[in-house]
Amino acid sequence: MKNLIIIGARGWGREVYAAAISCAAYRHGEYAVKGFLDSDEHAFDGLQGDYPPILGDVETYIIQPDDIFFVAMGEPKWRKYYAELIERKGGHFMTIICDTARVVPTATIGDGSFVSYNSIVSDGVVLGQHVVIHAGAIIGHDVHIGCYGTLEALAFVGGKAEIGDESILHVRATLIRHKRIGKRVEVGAHSLVMRNLQDDVHVFGNPARKVEW
Repeated sequence: MKNLIIIGARGWGREVYAAAISCAAYRHGEYAVKGFLDSDEHAFDGLQGDYPPILGDVETYIIQPDDIFFVAMGEPKWRKYYAELIERKGGHFMTIICDTARVVPTATIGDGSFVSYNSIVSDGVVLGQHVVIHAGAIIGHDVHIGCYGTLEALAFVGGKAEIGDESILHVRATLIRHKRIGKRVEVGAHSLVMRNLQDDVHVFGNPARKVEW
């Protein structure tokens, strides 16, 4: 049995914990939740709920043989930072797929990724490592999403579209089919992307246009 350690004990770390203990694999005893790694040992003070312990910070934690990790960082750059730190220590990552997610068997999902409640991952989709798909997001056929990409709640990506590493589609954003956005792109909430986007841009609106963030 593996011992899951969640990196990050803030808001999204707690959401990941709730999802992890709701999965069939947890109920069947395939893994236990050992605790969290966070620099703030008082992160749970004043909160309701019974959480596993904060075991220390990522930098000083010594990995044990049965440990497996999930990086619960909302910002892609920090997800990447801590994932690479754990990789350098020799750690491995768990992929969490909620029971109510619909993932077609032909889809490929990278290590350390998260597919949330009521989301859809269609035929031929490829998700890189440490990709986060939030509740209700829909991914059409043959979509490629690079490592550390994020789809927030109710986002939609049309068939054969591509999303580069570390890019984010915020709540209810849409990327139409066959279009490509580059690396480290941020698409604002409710935006509609109808053309290809280069790396390192922020866009917002319907249709989405470049903005200063």
